[in-house]
Amino acid sequence: MIVSVYFLTNFRSITLTMPANKSALLRYRIIDSCLTNGLHKFPTMEFIIEKIEQQLGTSLSNSMFTKDIENMRKIYSAPIQYERFQKGYCYTEPDFSIASFPLSHDEIEALDFSTALLQQLKDTPMFHHFETAINKVIDGYRISKILGKSETQLLQVEEPVKAEGSHWLEPILKGITENKCLAILYHGFGRAEKEHVFSPYLLKEYRNRWYAVGYSDTAKNILVLALDRIKNISLNTGKYVSDHDFTPADFFKYSFGITQLNDGKSETVELLFKPSQAPYILSQPLHHSQHIISNDENGLRIRLKVYITQELIMCILSYAENVKVLAPKKLLIDITRHIKEMGTLYLTK
Repeated sequence: MIVSVYFLTNFRSITLTMPANKSALLRYRIIDSCLTNGLHKFPTMEFIIEKIEQQLGTSLSNSMFTKDIENMRKIYSAPIQYERFQKGYCYTEPDFSIASFPLSHDEIEALDFSTALLQQLKDTPMFHHFETAINKVIDGYRISKILGKSETQLLQVEEPVKAEGSHWLEPILKGITENKCLAILYHGFGRAEKEHVFSPYLLKEYRNRWYAVGYSDTAKNILVLALDRIKNISLNTGKYVSDHDFTPADFFKYSFGITQLNDGKSETVELLFKPSQAPYILSQPLHHSQHIISNDENGLRIRLKVYITQELIMCILSYAENVKVLAPKKLLIDITRHIKEMGTLYLTK
């Protein structure tokens, strides 16, 4: 099965090849039964092929058989070996069998497909979270084996909040891979519902929320739509609008978070953090454009090249008295106004 996917940070065609279809998986089972049959040790290639052809009613070439053996080694880590003197195949581990493999055929296919997708996300925060979670499970299993306790008694893993609107991922992804135009009924916060004739380009995850990026023929612009604000999706007969110049890196280059200002201009923002905050800002930059101006006893001074959005303002306010806006002046005025309003809220009886 070949699937081309445009996904997240790398807006390019990704070809994913599923290693095994249903017929191949059935052949693997028959090969496995031949290798684990104690009455017929070291079955030859001819013997196994005959069994496959009898049970499946289809012919199998020698080259396809060899490929099946290689795939079993890759998928199941099957210790299959050809014994020259016996002129047949065997498992080098007598107790091995793919029948005891803890996953079903469908689960193996799903995991393989998911793993191929996740490899495309290896440089994204989402992949690192996935990798961290898997490592926690593995470590918990190892600890439980040593101490004889279940991992739930030893580890407490924070459960992620379920992302609303995730049921729209499949139709949007299908629209991307098949270049299909969609009719999306969208209800933005504080706005009336509107239907967008939408050509999807990209799915992006940000802070446990999914977003679709694409061209809206209704708005005549590229929009970012939050999946949890989508009310309905259906196919539209309109022509899919391609934009070969679109790349996520350029589109979100100056965005602080997910907000995109199509007609806005990026600005140079300078912030001064107290010395106590320097290690955190240095280890976890606020933005990919972060540039260190100075780092001394007066604090950490950094420069960003970003759009001034509500997300940026909220981020700055979250540092409270530990940061000061140095530039631009309009951002300083906005931050000052927010602080005054907060003061009024808390000081008013």
